[in-house]
Amino acid sequence: MTTQSVSAICKGRSGKIYTFENTSVTDGTTFVELQSGPSPYSLTAQSLGDYAQDDVITHALVTAQTNAGAAKIDFGGETVATVAVTAFGVTSEMKPLFRPLMVRPGMTLKVATHVVATTQYYLAVETASQSHVFAATSSGANTYDLTSVNTGQGVGRVIKGNITAAYFTGPQDTTAAPAGAIFVNGAGQPLGFCPLSGSTKQQPCYSMGLNIPVDLNMQAQIVADA
Repeated sequence: MTTQSVSAICKGRSGKIYTFENTSVTDGTTFVELQSGPSPYSLTAQSLGDYAQDDVITHALVTAQTNAGAAKIDFGGETVATVAVTAFGVTSEMKPLFRPLMVRPGMTLKVATHVVATTQYYLAVETASQSHVFAATSSGANTYDLTSVNTGQGVGRVIKGNITAAYFTGPQDTTAAPAGAIFVNGAGQPLGFCPLSGSTKQQPCYSMGLNIPVDLNMQAQIVADA
């Protein structure tokens, strides 16, 4: 298995900057925690909840060595924020969180990475009150449902309310139409779309103003060609 070095920056409402790293994130595995570092900028090996406790995080960016999938902040087994991702060598900027986040003990900053020739897809979504990440791994040309990285459930079983913004990452060389995540309601009607981004070529951007209505049986799907 290949590994990557990953770093992160968070900005607090206090004006403080918090730095994080993990120098050996294994590609294609579940989400891995980034802890405080490197020295001399911070004490090493602290989780977000201890390092930035009681500050309010307003902006953040996670940077992978070669290819980022998605990043998130978890607390008590739930995702409380998605975080913008990028890769070294492309023009990037720190992005605001969709809701400023008061840091509590137990919060963790996590990332998933993959190789360029991946078969993994990650969808980070935001609503007015929820944040979540969904994923799928293709094993050939087919249509795949993206499911929660926390619970394994589909979008409709996790998200309550309209999806307002999202970013979607995956293989660089896919030719499958329509090159993005399709949101399909319980009646099989496509009601939303989020284009596919590849972090080795540009910073994945949140698609804004999506306003996708979610019902209990909604699925987010990708049509893969490999």
